[in-house]
Amino acid sequence: MKIKIKNKSKTISFVFANDEIWGILPDKILHFFSLNSQTHIELDPKRWRELQHEIEKFVWDKLLNFLSYRERSVGECKNYLEQLPLETNLMEKLVQKAISFNYVNNSRFAELFVESLIGKNKNVLEIKNKLFEKQITEKIINETITKIYSKEKQDEILTTNVKKALLRYSKFSDEEKIEKTLNYLTRRGFSYWEVKEKLEEKY
Repeated sequence: MKIKIKNKSKTISFVFANDEIWGILPDKILHFFSLNSQTHIELDPKRWRELQHEIEKFVWDKLLNFLSYRERSVGECKNYLEQLPLETNLMEKLVQKAISFNYVNNSRFAELFVESLIGKNKNVLEIKNKLFEKQITEKIINETITKIYSKEKQDEILTTNVKKALLRYSKFSDEEKIEKTLNYLTRRGFSYWEVKEKLEEKY
């Protein structure tokens, strides 16, 4: 296996195998393999397996650190590992390992994420779009919204957003205020008729 090393930072380097990016390692570990940014050598199969093992251990620790700050989706983990960067098969292996230990769970992530978005008064469409961005499947999205986003909560969020929009356009006449509120909230994904009904309760 032809190995090439390229500096990523002062202490971390990229590891290339046969000109394909494989991962990253601290220079202090590469030193034990007699590798540095100046080397371009052939490693025998045994030493290559040992180097792969060190990459896997190092990146696994980085993934665990990434997961320690908050709940993550599988998609977020893959994006993180891709940006390190990391070889595709090794990335899949580590993500599946995290899933097997239940460190990553898309259903659990979706529930916590939806609850946080409800706390920010987001409507169903906004929530769905944000979950899609996190690469959550449509099945999990629909199940989570059905479970958490009640009609009562939906009405409460609509009321809050109508109040905020009216305050935002308070300097306008009542007619302009109503029109601008309708347009603004409809663009955000609220139902035109539900917003209109709420406004009719106030005017």
